[in-house]
Order: sequence, then structure tokens, then C-alpha cells
Amino acid sequence: MIIEHDFPKIEWSFMDYIILEPNALITDTLMALISLYLAYLLYEKKFNSTFSNRWFIFFIVFGISSFLGGLGHALFYYFSAMGKMPNWISGIVAIYLIERAMAAAIENDKKRIKYENFILLKMILVFAIFTWVVSTQAINDKPEIGFLPVAIHTVIAVVSSAGILGYKFSKTKDKAYSYFYWGVLIILPSTFFFLLKINLANWFDKNDCSHIFITLGILFFYLGTVGVETNKLKRNA
Repeated sequence: MIIEHDFPKIEWSFMDYIILEPNALITDTLMALISLYLAYLLYEKKFNSTFSNRWFIFFIVFGISSFLGGLGHALFYYFSAMGKMPNWISGIVAIYLIERAMAAAIENDKKRIKYENFILLKMILVFAIFTWVVSTQAINDKPEIGFLPVAIHTVIAVVSSAGILGYKFSKTKDKAYSYFYWGVLIILPSTFFFLLKINLANWFDKNDCSHIFITLGILFFYLGTVGVETNKLKRNA
């Protein structure tokens, strides 16, 4: 185990191609498949509400983004930081979709519209900062610099939406919303593993640890969505 430093990247040779960090490719792909499967399960429930539909879209986009993240790690030898761009960009969108999903639970129309406008402007600002960073910084030498705006946006957005709103709604609307803030609490350790570079082993580094926490967290988001919608149907029966 090492802290504040990374292990040397694992390198595989496959049919004359060089694959870097196959461990990240594996855990990213597993996270992607689980997210897409959660989207499928949610689709099969056929709740057909704005809240559940927005979570469905999140699971789809997050699944695609996770798979692209794995490819960005695996093909870094060929594409450098540019290969990570699709994951970073789609990641910003995926987090915005979490905020949009939680916004759907705000019953007051004026407050909901105001909140939705705010998170849209915030996402545009994040994209502007992200564009400036990748345009002016040496991200090929230090890819984590390019990821930093995405990471900061993720923490702020997830905590304020699924975390704070989830807690508020669990007290005022439905206890099932508690799944969302528990999901946030489960995801939070991934931030420390990544930013502090806590690497347990070469084959299970900070990225892999983060992926495990994030996967468990989105599972709680799914349980929260199903719980909220199921209780809503029971109340309306």
C-alpha cells in the first residue's frame, strides 16, 4: 500500500497493442454494466414519472461514461489525456442528470424552475472552467489536472442534490429518499482514495477502490428511486 504516490501503470501487450491499467478497464466496465443493468431494471418497472425517467437516463449516461473511462485508461498509450475527454465530458453531464432527477421531486413549481436554471448555469460554468483547464494546462503530463474540475463538480453536485435534498425529502416527503443520502455517504470515501492517492495494491489502486464505492452508491440511488415510486403508487392506490 502507498499513499500520495501511484504505482507504475500496469502494462499488457495484446496482439501488438499496448493496454495500460487493465485493472481500471475491468472495474470501469463492471461499473458500466451494473449501471446499465440498473437502467434496464428501472425501465422494466414502468413507473413512467419524471423522477424515475430522469434517473433512468442518468444510469444510461453514467454507464456509457464509465465504459469510456475504462477505454481512456486502457488506450492512454495511444491517445494520452485526449482519450479521457469523452469520459470527463459525459461525466459532467451524468452528474447534472442526478441534479435534474432530484429537482423533479421539488413540488413548488417556482422553486423547481429556479433550481433547474441554477444547476444548468452551474454546469455551463463547469464546462467553461474545464475547457480553460484542458486548453491551458499540460494535461498529457498530469491528466489529474484535467479531471480536477470534474471531480470538484461531482462532489458539490452529488452532495447538494442527492445528499442534502435526499435528506430533506426523507424528513418531509418519504423515508425512501434516505437511500439517496446513504448512497452519497457510501460514495464519499472514493473522493479521499482518489485525491489522496491511496493505493492498496498495484492491481487494485485508487481508481479501483473509487469504482467500488461509486458502484455501491449508485445501487442505493436505484433503491431510492424504486422505493419512492413504489410508495407513491401505494399512496395513490
